Amino acid sequence: MIRKAFLPLLCCLLVAVASKAQSSCSDYLLLRENAKYELLTYDQKDRQTGRMTYHVRETDTSGDKVEATIQSQVYDNKGKLATEGDFKVGCEDGSIWMDMRSLMNRQNAMEGQPDMEMTVEGDKMLYPGNLQPGQALEDGSMTMEMKNKGNGQSMMTMVMKVTDRKVEGKESIQVPAGTYDSYKIKYNTEVENRAMGMKMPGMRLETVEYYVPGIGMVRSETYRNGKLQSYTVLSKIE
Repeated sequence: MIRKAFLPLLCCLLVAVASKAQSSCSDYLLLRENAKYELLTYDQKDRQTGRMTYHVRETDTSGDKVEATIQSQVYDNKGKLATEGDFKVGCEDGSIWMDMRSLMNRQNAMEGQPDMEMTVEGDKMLYPGNLQPGQALEDGSMTMEMKNKGNGQSMMTMVMKVTDRKVEGKESIQVPAGTYDSYKIKYNTEVENRAMGMKMPGMRLETVEYYVPGIGMVRSETYRNGKLQSYTVLSKIE
């Protein structure tokens, strides 16, 4: 249940952040109210497995600071709505941040579990406005815990760590939404689970994302043990 709620929204992190070197926050396309964008996901055999849409519902601007609320909807390969929720991104002094707590769709994770309560704590993931090849980026982490409302006992804990973020270089990349000059960024993601205090099987993934200043992620590839598992491409911007 937790993985189902978490994994689709991991893609929100990849697309929602946008950076533009030496620019003001008002220039960021995906922080403008009513902006819409769409991504398509595929497996390692190029079969479409889903579609994601994002809509900037509202923005709060103060000087050169912007905070946006984005509505996300994730559809399966048959076009059926699988999960939806809101998350926030912000901009300050030309750098984009995202609260990692926004990755968890609480409503979806709590379905069918009325006796549980959830707490989520996390860092802000930062994308500086002056990206350069070879640059190391800040890591991030998020902890989600589900407790029994009656006795306060911890039933399940999930810890997600994003590490070794680095700008590998610059590449031209072509996706359905267009052809872009992008920054190639690599990082690792580790997910650890505990149920009733017992360690459960976790997950470790490697990600390569192609990140375009002013737009955000246009392609993301996920690997496990060096083998491609899936990829996501930006298909539409409105």
